[in-house]
Amino acid sequence: MTAWWGGSTVRFMNTKPLQHSALQDAKPQSALPRTLVTGATAGIGQALALQLAQAGVPVLALGRNAQRLQALQDSHALIATVVCDLADVASLPAQAAQWVTRYPDLACVIHNAGVQDNVRMDDAGYDADQLRTEVDINLVAPMVLTQALLPHLQSKQQAWVVNITSGLGFVPKRTSAVYSATKAGLHLFSEGLRVQLQGSSVRVVEAVMPLVDTAMTQGRGTGKISPAQAASEVIAGLHKGHATVWVGKARAVPLLQRFAPRVLARIMQRG
Repeated sequence: MTAWWGGSTVRFMNTKPLQHSALQDAKPQSALPRTLVTGATAGIGQALALQLAQAGVPVLALGRNAQRLQALQDSHALIATVVCDLADVASLPAQAAQWVTRYPDLACVIHNAGVQDNVRMDDAGYDADQLRTEVDINLVAPMVLTQALLPHLQSKQQAWVVNITSGLGFVPKRTSAVYSATKAGLHLFSEGLRVQLQGSSVRVVEAVMPLVDTAMTQGRGTGKISPAQAASEVIAGLHKGHATVWVGKARAVPLLQRFAPRVLARIMQRG
């Protein structure tokens, strides 16, 4: 077996596929319900919103930029939009209550929004407010929104909480300690929530991203995949009932962690 990431190639001989437990994967799904997508005005979130709508899934798209949201809404009749600043964590429970009242068929949430400050912790220009905003948007907001939406989701016959994480949540990048920590936290939140909701109608899915060609990664790294490809693989994984969707080259992470952790660390630290 060969694993490739960021220009590095590693071969594994006589390895067996990693096993999935019954707690992880579920039966394939034929259709998705109305889906909330955060960070929907660009990158992976925009691709998710468009591809879901094109597949006949009603979408509630969240973002901070009203003009971009309007353009997204105008692009497809099944896309509704809401201006929402995820950094304003205290406002999220009340907003979530309004959303489920207006869209009672909402039964899937994709926590996609994220920000990354590509700096070292000792960078003189990186202050506590920036650090807090990064943590709030990437980690606290998904937790708070999930908690607020959970009673509604649990009332549905089938529902989904989908967390978009990153390979950096498993091995950190040298200049993104906080971002890496938030994605590691979201990974463990996914695991913990899945255990809590075992046996319920709510399925918890983690989608692990490789390097994707977005504004966040502009000017950094090589071998990126497109937002469209990333979104397509996430949606396919949901239809297949996967609990963890390893997108693109991120599929190499479990193998590299197991058989070549130092190689993985070198690759990921470079970013």
